[in-house]
Amino acid sequence: MTIEEKRSLEIMLRRIGGQVNGISKMINDDKGCEAVMIQVMAAVSSLKSVGRTVLADATCNASKEESTKLLKRFL
Repeated sequence: MTIEEKRSLEIMLRRIGGQVNGISKMINDDKGCEAVMIQVMAAVSSLKSVGRTVLADATCNASKEESTKLLKRFL
């Protein structure tokens, strides 16, 4: 993974951390289920994006056998 890709993932993970903190605050402030769930789904989507990026990098740098194993396990 390049330095630029790592920086991009770091930014995404910081944003996800902010989303999670926001969700916690929403729950503590008794916000409605729909509003909280919209934010939860956004955070989940962002985490999936990070996971896909990490998996794509791992499969590019692995043997065909190892790539297949990773893809079967995580997709």
